[in-house]
Amino acid sequence: MATTITNLLTLVKWESRDKQFSLVDATGVVVGNSIYRRLAALIDWPELNKEDTSLTTVAGQEKYTWPATYNYIDIMSVEVQDPYDNTKYKQVSPAPSEFEFTLEREKSSSFPLLYKRANDGTNNVIYLSPSPVVGSLTIRLTGQVEPTAYTTAGDTTVFISSSADDALAYLIAADILDKREMPQRANRLIGKAAEVLSKLAGKEITPNELKSRVLEPDGGN
Repeated sequence: MATTITNLLTLVKWESRDKQFSLVDATGVVVGNSIYRRLAALIDWPELNKEDTSLTTVAGQEKYTWPATYNYIDIMSVEVQDPYDNTKYKQVSPAPSEFEFTLEREKSSSFPLLYKRANDGTNNVIYLSPSPVVGSLTIRLTGQVEPTAYTTAGDTTVFISSSADDALAYLIAADILDKREMPQRANRLIGKAAEVLSKLAGKEITPNELKSRVLEPDGGN
């Protein structure tokens, strides 16, 4: 289950044999959160699967400001309530190309078939094409989000499994050891993290994958 940064640091210090390292000083906050985010992006964690229903349609309006509630790293679905089918949610597909999106947006307002994310120079936005013909219908966004960055020792991680917290601590400790030119112990900890994460993910995650996707590929040299 979620653990505090204080508890995480206790394991990091033990595994790295570094009593001075801090996860909440200027460097530790940046390094710790960077590894935390990259580990979160490695697996489709259920605790990071979020829905947002803050947007509602406006008749004839195609552009909506993307909500700032979550920082999505992968959009799994965009749905809009269908006014012609008891307001059941219906899937809106990502635009396969700008050309096809433009063809749809030139049509009269109806139920949206395609969506496109963009930045209008001021805000991150989502376009629906064709524009909705009916207003006050909920737009439901579902996807994987980044974990909220920690800032203090009392903050907690997002993970449901304590084993995931252990894996995070192993990887942070491995990063410390690797930068201090202790690759043998660093590799042992990466191997322990790979074993834990493979069980949680239900698929093999190799030490090399962790090195390339979570830790620095070049070992930080």
